[in-house]
Amino acid sequence: MGSSVPFDDEISFIERIKTLSNEELIEIWEETQHIERFFSSELHLEVSFAMNYENVIVTELSLRACKVPPPDSLAEKS
Repeated sequence: MGSSVPFDDEISFIERIKTLSNEELIEIWEETQHIERFFSSELHLEVSFAMNYENVIVTELSLRACKVPPPDSLAEKS
């Protein structure tokens, strides 16, 4: 059976996401959006945690995009 806590609690979420692929980050963001919509529509609870995750994930993806040179620039150097 899978665990509902995939990460060690000693490590912050910001540090955890650095080990995940871009696809995994997007999947986490999508899942938080889904859960937030469920709480709002089905349980009539107003929660807003997806935005916090979104900000952290977008920041990480932006940093990664800055570190990777565009494919065209790699071809020019060869």
